[in-house]
Amino acid sequence: MNILSPVGNPDEVAPLVEAGADELYAGLFPQGWYERWGRGSWPNRRGPGPANVETMDDLGRLADAAHKGKVPLFVAFNQQYYPDDQADFLLDIADQALARGLVDAFIVTDPGMIAALKEAGATVFASTVAVALNADSARFLSELGADRIILSRHLHLAEIKELAEAAPDLDLEVFLMNDNCYFEEGFCSTTHSMPGFGVYCMTPWELQVTEDETGGGITEPEERARWDFLVEEHREFLRHLGSRGHGEGKLKMPLGPCGLCAIPELMDLGIHSGKIVGREANLFRKIRSVQAVRYIRDAYRDSGDMRAAKGQAVEMRGDGPGCSSGYSCYYRSARDRSLIPLPPRPRGPRRPRSR
Repeated sequence: MNILSPVGNPDEVAPLVEAGADELYAGLFPQGWYERWGRGSWPNRRGPGPANVETMDDLGRLADAAHKGKVPLFVAFNQQYYPDDQADFLLDIADQALARGLVDAFIVTDPGMIAALKEAGATVFASTVAVALNADSARFLSELGADRIILSRHLHLAEIKELAEAAPDLDLEVFLMNDNCYFEEGFCSTTHSMPGFGVYCMTPWELQVTEDETGGGITEPEERARWDFLVEEHREFLRHLGSRGHGEGKLKMPLGPCGLCAIPELMDLGIHSGKIVGREANLFRKIRSVQAVRYIRDAYRDSGDMRAAKGQAVEMRGDGPGCSSGYSCYYRSARDRSLIPLPPRPRGPRRPRSR
């Protein structure tokens, strides 16, 4: 399994490759975009700043550094859709990049853009925003021209296994570190781009659960306890989604969403690449993430001992309560109960089955 790392500028390439990155990806936020289309629209799923390069010269320097390090560079054009004028603008940039040999693949959501880039001779990866949830959707994207399918970050291991077995000829990529999303990103119509507008999923809404449409409160104690637990779990999950810090000790592992425990299963499924998210992150966070994934991947590859590799992941993570709760887990089912004690979940009163 390859390690796919985000990269923001040429100076980051060498340390990321040395840390173990096999592939790199970046974003492009062309100069003049806001002047043409305003601040309510982005060319990819990250805004301007450290998550993107801005000019073809910047992209050229980044590509030169990547190819000198003998790793491919992928570029994200992964908004959900583009109006015709935006699509034409980006396709012109893609033609320039391809002519200069700068980009090894484009990460794309819009089906029309997938087909157009493929027709232009590009290698194309279907973004997670395209929402491949099963083998049929993955094959549809492949038939459009996608050479790799980046799976939804919300798929369970069992669902990934079913998809991989149903489509063994497809190259699949999964998420491993750092960023999660409360909603299925491809189905989300909220915006992150309007200045002064908070992100919907991270807004600390006040929640009230009622028993029926009259607004009456839930009075049955066990049912009340179950709903109180679910609401608090929701709030705790949101807190973990926004974590950008690091753990304690000399390793200072990045906190936040993590799929380290699932690496052995994912390798057994033949997953082509594991993605580290966070184009906007600082270099230290990127390096630590690459090193963590490489450590567990190599440990399992060399030993073949799944439980030992999972134990190393838990030890390196150093966050027993976080692993136990599962709030930061991409793949909760990968947790080994003999390594991580799982907390009980309160249950409501049993209801009679309908006949």
